[in-house]
Amino acid sequence: MKIQRRRFLQATAACSGVPFLCGGINVFGQEPRKKPFKIGICDWDVYATGDPKSLAIARELGFDGVEVTFAPEGEFSLSKPENRKLFLETAQKESVEISSFAMGILNEVPLATVESVEGWIADCIEAMAEMKVKTVLLPFFFNGDIKDNVEGRNKVIEKFKRLAPLAEKKNVVLGIESFLGAREYLAMLEKIGNKAAMIYYDVTNMFFRENMTFAEYPIYDDLEMLLKEKVVCQIHCKENYAQLGQGKIDFRRVRDLLEKYDYQGWLVAETFPWTELTEAGHWKEFLKKDVAFLRKTFNESS
Repeated sequence: MKIQRRRFLQATAACSGVPFLCGGINVFGQEPRKKPFKIGICDWDVYATGDPKSLAIARELGFDGVEVTFAPEGEFSLSKPENRKLFLETAQKESVEISSFAMGILNEVPLATVESVEGWIADCIEAMAEMKVKTVLLPFFFNGDIKDNVEGRNKVIEKFKRLAPLAEKKNVVLGIESFLGAREYLAMLEKIGNKAAMIYYDVTNMFFRENMTFAEYPIYDDLEMLLKEKVVCQIHCKENYAQLGQGKIDFRRVRDLLEKYDYQGWLVAETFPWTELTEAGHWKEFLKKDVAFLRKTFNESS
């Protein structure tokens, strides 16, 4: 998620008799993904947070879809049926998809401690079902950070035990993103005990966590562990304050892991175009380079 802003059930057990998303595979009875990977962009990265104009901008820049912010209130809040219709009509008009929802507000208003947030997520689940959006990103950073907050993490687990069955009934996925490592994630999912809770994996979160430096953290081992257990619902592709491909992440290694475990989901760019390029008014060029890099890296032969 924007930085401002089970051993879990085995794959066979998790998927047994249920047409459900497992590691991005076969989403609720959909046909398996055929290459190329679909490339999305977060709406906050095109300066249109929770705004339908993000869809037109994404089309202009060459992305396949947008991760749209679900806000419980506001002019374009998707808690309002008329706005759901507006977003769907705009997506159709612009020939782009809504790759997922995101609830960035959880970074400010924590699920663990604020009673109303559980209701907001329930509303989001209803909107997802109506709009046929399969995944929502639920972030746990800043006020909602659960990395070193065992009490808060346990409260989140208890609330997920109520929310995940609602999501399962609607055939949607609640994607957890945090600073947790793979083993911590798997332990958390095992306690939740419902396949509608999965991991939204961001390739730079743990690097950022380690004193905001690119410390030696085994992100590729973490990602492989989670992919092997079939609990990854979606991927954020990001470099901290750098153009994709010009930072520390080995995206070809990420691609090889996704192909090894037959990941079928979206790749969503979460980039940071508010560098000098943004100040100079060239953020669109920045994002065009990002999407071009992702297409070349993930969808072209080595």
